[in-house]
Amino acid sequence: NRFSREEIERLVNCLDIPPRIYTENGIFEPDSIAFCMLLARLAWSHQLSDIHLQFGWKPESISQITNALLKFIYEQWKHLLSFDMERITPQCLAAYTIAIKERNAPLNSCWDFVDETLRPIARPIYGQESLYNGWKRMHCLKYQTVIAPDGIIIQLYGPVEGQIHDSTVWTESGVSEILNAHAYAPDGSPLQVYGDRAYGISDYLISLFCGTGITANERDWNKAMSRVRIVVKWCSKEVLQLFTALDFKQTQRLLVSPLGLQYSVAVLLYNAHVCLHNPQILQYFSQETERLFNLSNLNNNPVLLQPPTLEEYYYFEE
Repeated sequence: NRFSREEIERLVNCLDIPPRIYTENGIFEPDSIAFCMLLARLAWSHQLSDIHLQFGWKPESISQITNALLKFIYEQWKHLLSFDMERITPQCLAAYTIAIKERNAPLNSCWDFVDETLRPIARPIYGQESLYNGWKRMHCLKYQTVIAPDGIIIQLYGPVEGQIHDSTVWTESGVSEILNAHAYAPDGSPLQVYGDRAYGISDYLISLFCGTGITANERDWNKAMSRVRIVVKWCSKEVLQLFTALDFKQTQRLLVSPLGLQYSVAVLLYNAHVCLHNPQILQYFSQETERLFNLSNLNNNPVLLQPPTLEEYYYFEE
């Protein structure tokens, strides 16, 4: 239900996976089979011995092969998780703002949404205090995600310790500098990313009104923006629905499994799934997948709100 056989073959080609995946001890597996091993490991909380019954390798060899493929995919394509501004042009940003405004958002300069994703992990032996999030009362790793209206996760930062505050993660991620350089409409006006109250307000970041003295209009504004921002939660849900193994706390053991690599590659593959299928987020922002937004400030050139193709998404950084 995640990828068909044809889609897997296309993905292997687009990801530029080498014909053979070699491990450090010299064993290897053909590209398509190694990729299927990885999908099987991420798709459900299988024991490695269960995957052994499918592919014939010993459990430790399956772990080595899938970890080698995880490292390859991440190193090859990690630039796509840090604001791919080659693809996200001012025209694309303008289409995003129109899509959000069309959903009755009161803010006409918002093009994206930012949120922190907490992924519970098994209680570690070491470093329990730094990984414990007192707000959610669990040990976890934290990731910062920025989601576009076409369903693509365009930025993923992390993992960081669960106790770190959202505003600190935002500062450490360097997103402000990227937005300062690129987040402009075609007419040169700055565009904003919308987040919750933890993020604060700047030229390129805006959050809801907070405090005891907010007016009725400000409360209505908060409600309207919250209805649109709900797509952030949908996105986190869809990543875990595709790769359910990431949602089993008992198997998410720090220093035993490469948890950061697994989640980062899962997000890259989630984006591939968005490119191949109509995600819930895109359907929310456009009732018809071929809806056109006519941008008058772009010489009336129609802009299509849709995810890129696999070939457009996975490209080599110059």
